[in-house]
Amino acid sequence: MSKSFTEILQNSKQLFDSFFTSYTPKLFSPKTRITDACIYSLEAGGKRIRPIFVINSYFDSKDLPNSISEVNNHSVLLASLAVECIHTYSLIHDDLPAMDNDDTRRGKPTCHKQFDEATAILAGDTLNSLSFYLLSMIETNELHLIRDSIQILHKGAGMTGMIQGQMEDIEEEKNPSDTNRESKLHSIHEKKTGALIESSFLLGNRLRLDWKERESILSSYAKEIGLLFQITDDILDVEGNFAELGKTPGKDAKAGKLTYPGLFGMEKAKSLRKESVDKAISFAKQLPSLNHEFFLGLPKYIAERKN
Repeated sequence: MSKSFTEILQNSKQLFDSFFTSYTPKLFSPKTRITDACIYSLEAGGKRIRPIFVINSYFDSKDLPNSISEVNNHSVLLASLAVECIHTYSLIHDDLPAMDNDDTRRGKPTCHKQFDEATAILAGDTLNSLSFYLLSMIETNELHLIRDSIQILHKGAGMTGMIQGQMEDIEEEKNPSDTNRESKLHSIHEKKTGALIESSFLLGNRLRLDWKERESILSSYAKEIGLLFQITDDILDVEGNFAELGKTPGKDAKAGKLTYPGLFGMEKAKSLRKESVDKAISFAKQLPSLNHEFFLGLPKYIAERKN
């Protein structure tokens, strides 16, 4: 009997959280101020959505383990933790005064408020480098698997992906474009949000023996999920509240950021969100040998989330 989307989501998160709880004490030892800051940020909560993407791009629904003791390839858990380390580092740095200047994240003081700016910067640096160390520990007899995994994550998180998107976002905030604003908006979010999401899907897939068969369509699906995620984020920044978001709403408009509601209006932004859901579902139906319950249910889940 196949599991529902909600069951798969909960099962996947439990797998990651169990691995995280058992494995991180080995990584963050001995205890220092930097390790305290890293653990504080990694444990701050969140839906663990990117690690869940890694896990479900590797396991078919019928094969999804119920516990980490049943996982026959711990490389997928190492890859999921690598992605979470990258994502957490990006949030630590994004919250800094020189970037988005946020005091709260997931309802808790941001890393630089809980510790200080220098510690937050170094904690982010630590998690960034740690992610690639984790990928180097993948156990394989395949010559190019570790190389490919490192390159997939670098493409999403590095200077042509997430970092470039962040830079374009900052530049647009300081010097707004007079023309081609729709193209600029798409470019920012394709890199800042979408690139790491795409890497998460492709990392899990690359660990499979049949990875080449579905890499292209999975990449298209992942890009659409990244777009959908950002459109929803932009809508939530306008319509959400602090209790649900765990951070201050309305900051994008105050900072003059380029967003979907800001550029198109709320009605059009919601229409674009619906179009993105439909496109993602269409791609999901084309995925071979995959957990269709998860991939078909994910677009609606992202569009309807409250944080």
